[in-house]
Amino acid sequence: MKSQNSGELTRRTLFQVGAAAAAGLSATGKASAAALPTRGKGPNVYERIGVKPFINCTSSRTMNGGSAAVPEVAEAIYEASFYHVNLQELLGKACPYLAELMGVPAVAVASGAAGCLTSATLAAMAGGDPEALQQLPSTDGLKDEVVCIGWARSIYDHAIRMTGAKMIEVHTPEDLAQAFGPKTFLAFSGHESHYPGSKLPLAQFIEAAHAHGVPVLIDAAAELPLLPDPYMEAGADMVAYSGGKSLKGPQSGGLLLCSRPELARAAFIGAAPHHTYARPMKVSKEEVMGLIAAVEDLVRTRDVKAEYAEYTRWFEHIIARITQVDGVKAWVIPEPRPGYYPVMQVEWDQSKIGLVAREVGEQLLDGEPRIMTHAYPKELDPTSMETNNFLIRPMAMYADEYRIVAERLYQVLRDAPGPKAPPKLEKPAADLSGRWEVTVTYVAREATHTLYLDQDGTALRGLHKGRITEGDIQGTIAGSKVKFESRGKYEGADLRYYFEGELRGNTLSGRLGLGEYSEGTWSAKRA
Repeated sequence: MKSQNSGELTRRTLFQVGAAAAAGLSATGKASAAALPTRGKGPNVYERIGVKPFINCTSSRTMNGGSAAVPEVAEAIYEASFYHVNLQELLGKACPYLAELMGVPAVAVASGAAGCLTSATLAAMAGGDPEALQQLPSTDGLKDEVVCIGWARSIYDHAIRMTGAKMIEVHTPEDLAQAFGPKTFLAFSGHESHYPGSKLPLAQFIEAAHAHGVPVLIDAAAELPLLPDPYMEAGADMVAYSGGKSLKGPQSGGLLLCSRPELARAAFIGAAPHHTYARPMKVSKEEVMGLIAAVEDLVRTRDVKAEYAEYTRWFEHIIARITQVDGVKAWVIPEPRPGYYPVMQVEWDQSKIGLVAREVGEQLLDGEPRIMTHAYPKELDPTSMETNNFLIRPMAMYADEYRIVAERLYQVLRDAPGPKAPPKLEKPAADLSGRWEVTVTYVAREATHTLYLDQDGTALRGLHKGRITEGDIQGTIAGSKVKFESRGKYEGADLRYYFEGELRGNTLSGRLGLGEYSEGTWSAKRA
């Protein structure tokens, strides 16, 4: 990772200068007009179908489009689109070239970090055996157990489970002795196990796996691939990185670093373009070349230290502006480890500024230009941002967008109403305590759930049991109107339910929010 020559007018600097000019910046450095900066041929490619782009302060979240790709990636994708090549031949050359750039024995390319997790699982489970690849997700006759660190799991390990694999959790070093058995074919952890203070150090986990002849897979999706790779240095056999996060490449590309060529080869055979279980996880010729461009930029040109220092300067500018509002505090949180970037925390005194983070996020997204922040988590958790703080993360921001963010956020906080009076809830129309049988209507099917409600005045507590999950209930009843939520857990996934409705006679019914899974309706009767 080399520093750029500051004396050269490169495509990168032209890209940044163009963004700054399009932002309408005056000689004083202040935004002279609230407009989305123009890049390329402008945002019309989206606007013509009714989609309005935004300034992205959520960093590399897939839901919001990933990180800001380096200019060389867009150019490589564009140039690659004009010619045809055989994908097996392309990947046969691209993967060894990427391995040489990354300084590792072998690399496989897949469709994002999740595609890498699936490809790695297939490599360890099927080993390139076409019969095994064709029978999946039936695991008859195959080893099908994955030992994983329970507290380092996430919803993303569904990419492993979808093969038919079963997850066997361990939490402490003492658990390791009983976890590995005759059906174990893989050990898996999120990157968190490599942090200082880990309850189960990665090195100990790897040692136990290797003692049983089992390869170790690490999900490092959002991390920046470092040279040398810290997980490979610790003894991991396969490490998955997203192409569209800290690497700043194509979002639907991913790198699977491998300690042995046969693992990379088996991962390649188990994925597209081959007609196997992972056939749907295609990576196009354009994305392969974009991924190569991102890795070349990382190891030859990109100055990550200078890049992160620039992010800090952006934050300092935002902080200086928004803390002019009485009651606002903000600070930079330095990068917590090599391969990760600094972020910024915004916080305010709600006795002076009568907004919750969700309302701030809504105003930023509804304004012009639109600004997407972690204060607006509609798809993931609609109630999580009823707080007085949120993070700003920089990886998807372009040069000088920070000035627009600073001004807009300043305006929202400056113009906020005073403190809100605590809500006064109407006397409940009935006591809902007891068991209720619920019919949940999703987009295209119905399911039966059960509610066990316990009412204390206007407060609702209890238990929500779904078909395969259950979670505690918290909410309220005001008059005949109810609002409550629950959170269930299945494997590595948190499932959230947001019930809103009304009591009519002996029936409760209304709208059901499902976070990123859209919404449905519900109707309940006493059991």
